Amino acid sequence: MYKWKSLTATIVTASALFLGIPSTGVNAQESLQYEIFDLSSILKEGSKGENVKIMQRALNKAMGAELSEDGIFGPNTTRAVLAFQKAKNNLKADGIYGPNTHASLSKEVNSFGFDEKMLKLGSSGEAVKTLQKGLNDMSYNVVIDGIYGQQTKEAIIQFQKRFPELTNDGVFGPKTKAVMEKVLNE
Repeated sequence: MYKWKSLTATIVTASALFLGIPSTGVNAQESLQYEIFDLSSILKEGSKGENVKIMQRALNKAMGAELSEDGIFGPNTTRAVLAFQKAKNNLKADGIYGPNTHASLSKEVNSFGFDEKMLKLGSSGEAVKTLQKGLNDMSYNVVIDGIYGQQTKEAIIQFQKRFPELTNDGVFGPKTKAVMEKVLNE
């Protein structure tokens, strides 16, 4: 009975991972769904409900807003939304939680923070450290030194081998990044 449960759990997990991974090449990154909830209308002071509670939790996570996660969009929540908007150059700072603020906050809390540039053997810096942290979160056990050496390359190849749509080249490019981002945020 134990083997059957273990096998079933493995198959379900593998299926969920496989079916949930985008496979549209370089554009796979664009298909990632970062949304923390489905925003059907704007949220503003006076709004109430589960979506407000989720937004408050996300603001607490993203910027340490210390909001009460009560589902009531009051003055403190307005100030937190306004502070978040001001911290982002591309958002209108009006204290109203609309589609642009929602997209930005969703990505902030549901993204691992990978850099946009391609990383490969010989790359170095903070972007490599972030990648190495992501690899360690998935139990690849690499040294976090900011140097894309042979150990990091081999870990990337092992990750790429898990997904048939990825090329096993050890390069952390857009497609590998999109798949890893998805895996880390599931």
